[in-house]
Amino acid sequence: MRRISLALTTAALVGTAGALAAPAQAAAPAAAPRAATVAAKECHEDNAMIYTDGTRLRSKASTSGAVKGQLYFGDPIRILRKSGGWDYVQLKSKSKGGLAKGTRGWVAHKNIIPPFCGH
Repeated sequence: MRRISLALTTAALVGTAGALAAPAQAAAPAAAPRAATVAAKECHEDNAMIYTDGTRLRSKASTSGAVKGQLYFGDPIRILRKSGGWDYVQLKSKSKGGLAKGTRGWVAHKNIIPPFCGH
């Protein structure tokens, strides 16, 4: 009984389920672990989009770069490369601001919803 109490105290302090194992003579057979059935989806840099309205598409990765036009929430983009806090992007379709599909330029990273790469 003292061993089980010590194991429970240890589990509470450590915070692990592994410390909850009862002494070997009282342990029930453990179930075999199941293999993961869900594989992680591959992440593609071309499923990002603009997060804010009026986001400036610039010629350089800087606030001093000439403004090519504005992008709006939901405009789909492909991230081609990154530099500091800026992303060089290409429009996947005509933007809500009127920029043509395929237009390229720099956008501040904080204005982009990054690609979803989860399950």
